[in-house]
Amino acid sequence: MSVRKSPATQGVAGSSPSSVPVSRTDRLLLTLALVAGIAVTAYSEWQLALLVGVHPAVAPLFPVAVDTYVVASVRAGKGRDIAASLAVMGGCQVSAHLLTTRTVTASIPLVAVVSLLIPITVWRVHALAGLERPTIIPLVPMSTLNLTRVGVPPWKPVVVKAVIPALTPRRKAVTACVSPGPENTIKNPQKPSADQIVRGLYDQLGSRRPGTAHIRDALKAANLPCSDGTCREARKRVEAKEPKLKLLPPA
Repeated sequence: MSVRKSPATQGVAGSSPSSVPVSRTDRLLLTLALVAGIAVTAYSEWQLALLVGVHPAVAPLFPVAVDTYVVASVRAGKGRDIAASLAVMGGCQVSAHLLTTRTVTASIPLVAVVSLLIPITVWRVHALAGLERPTIIPLVPMSTLNLTRVGVPPWKPVVVKAVIPALTPRRKAVTACVSPGPENTIKNPQKPSADQIVRGLYDQLGSRRPGTAHIRDALKAANLPCSDGTCREARKRVEAKEPKLKLLPPA
């Protein structure tokens, strides 16, 4: 007589029953039961949708929603959702038979419950679909500690050294001597300003209005900025102080 070994002795101690692989025959039986149950109850669910007032064009979608919840709960393996989905399926089956045989009539509570089944199935199917999403846990960098003994007897405590990263040396600040720009040169009290030079040209030219070329030559001789725009602005400032100079004939 042969002795049959128990499956518990062949596996690892403490393993759960869910870790035991399902055979091909068991998978076939589970699939067959699920398909047969959906096929039988789908017709009653369609009849129930028609009896509570759902339009015939969309009534076939009622069993699709209910049976999708059943498939999603079985696939996710959640015991509570499996029980709830089968209870919804069975309730639809019983309600359809009672209404078809005229044992009961379509009351307000029954119509309300059947109408709320679709939103509930949509909610639970979305909740079950989110169970398979992996949870991403960000890695937090940890400081490195050196726990080795540094030449101490074994009866003394371990010296813990924290390895601190070297600090980046700060760059030295470089101070550069910059020569004063044109604006500082104009403000230098030792040199005459452009306005003073332009005002003197009116007298040098014999009470005539100097042109841009005259002003440029005079500013260039004084080592001042002598662009055309600078010459015109200087003449404009001088004539703004003395408007009568603008009426003089050009030189």
